[in-house]
Amino acid sequence: KVMPYAIDAASKTSIDMPAPNEHIKADTSAAAGKLDVDLMNVENSRGEVKIDLTTLTTHTFDDADKNTSQTTHSHNWLEVGDLVDAQTKEANKYAVFAIQSVDGASAKDVSKVAPVKEGGDDVRTVTLTAHGEFLVHGHKVKKDVPLEVKFHSPAGSAPDAQPTRIDVRTTSPMKVLLAEHDVKPRDNFGKLAQKSFNLLGTKVAETADVTLDLHFNAAK
Repeated sequence: KVMPYAIDAASKTSIDMPAPNEHIKADTSAAAGKLDVDLMNVENSRGEVKIDLTTLTTHTFDDADKNTSQTTHSHNWLEVGDLVDAQTKEANKYAVFAIQSVDGASAKDVSKVAPVKEGGDDVRTVTLTAHGEFLVHGHKVKKDVPLEVKFHSPAGSAPDAQPTRIDVRTTSPMKVLLAEHDVKPRDNFGKLAQKSFNLLGTKVAETADVTLDLHFNAAK
């Protein structure tokens, strides 16, 4: 019983990068993609999630101007900023997680999960691990991502009724190594900072912890 779901474009991700000299915090506010969910065996589900990196905004400082400046540098590192041409910016716009397999589901058949009342809905929750390829800045790496998936149906719906909404959240952050995706200084600030001291690992963490908070609606 495979059902298509389209991502809510306002889905978010959070990015946390603690380093000795600076703890960068950021988020994104736009996404694209879809899921094809097998409600009778969720391990047959597949999909693709695309995170719009041009919406990445940092919230590291109390000073708004410093955050604006750091956001600009972040875009340049990812080559989605004003230092590159439109073609390069478009090519690097999305971070993409392609779900190629799923296993470890706490329940395979969603209709067999006991519902819990939440915000006027019947919600059935399944935990699982999604495996696939994560693409950033033209470089792909394999990722195993533990997820909590909440299936929302109107209160009182039959157990086998198609859920109207699915919420997908990481149960632990996805670790992204910057070097694997060739994410590094590409503006004057970055070059000068790296020349004066070891930027990666001291000023900026070598790994980004990414938390997904995605919402999908039943496709028509």
